[in-house]
Amino acid sequence: MIAEGKTGKYLKYALGEILLVVIGILIALQINNWNEAKKERTFEMKMLTEIEKALESDIDYYKMLENRMERLDSASGVFLTLVHEKGVFEDSLYKSDGRTRWYGLRTGINLQSNTGPYEALKSSGLDKISNDSLRNALVYFYDFRLPIFNAFIEYASQDYEEDVATLLSFLDKPYTEMVDGKIEVYSKFPEDLFQKEEFLRFLMKINGRAINSKQTIAVSSKYMVELKNHINNEISP
Repeated sequence: MIAEGKTGKYLKYALGEILLVVIGILIALQINNWNEAKKERTFEMKMLTEIEKALESDIDYYKMLENRMERLDSASGVFLTLVHEKGVFEDSLYKSDGRTRWYGLRTGINLQSNTGPYEALKSSGLDKISNDSLRNALVYFYDFRLPIFNAFIEYASQDYEEDVATLLSFLDKPYTEMVDGKIEVYSKFPEDLFQKEEFLRFLMKINGRAINSKQTIAVSSKYMVELKNHINNEISP
């Protein structure tokens, strides 16, 4: 009987030790899981913050591009009006404010976007983004909408170099004038420039490019702002 009692005590003690070990293991696993979750969340916040900063920079850059296309739209619009009025080209149109407008016809854009932070996130795994809605929004913009916007602008600008050459072809041979003690180089324009059919076609072409590009950039910027706000809602405390 005494031996049986001792055996029972030892058994209870052993079971208690095992239970403590199991509880300790479970606690350790829980702490480890908590630490891993914290690391993943920290990484997620870091990547989202970098993407947000990239979007903020791109939004500013796209605003500048939109302003450039507005300048091209304005310049080509002024000359289209003069062409429709069948006016005579005067030097004042070139030497004063018209000079700015004339060179405004050469305005082009170089569309670029900072996709580096998003590509880094893709490399590490998009599943790092815990918010399903935000993850889908990121994929939709960067892998679908942005390539379409870029392709459209690239198509609209594919004849830019040719258009600049065409614009310069309308100029006569350059001449020089002394202005405030400095030699300035000018180029004469034919007085019948506004009657030339090819000049009208040229203006209509670049005016269309300006309007379409401006609209595309504006829509792209809208998507960027919405995505940036979505990210901000996720990372804000």
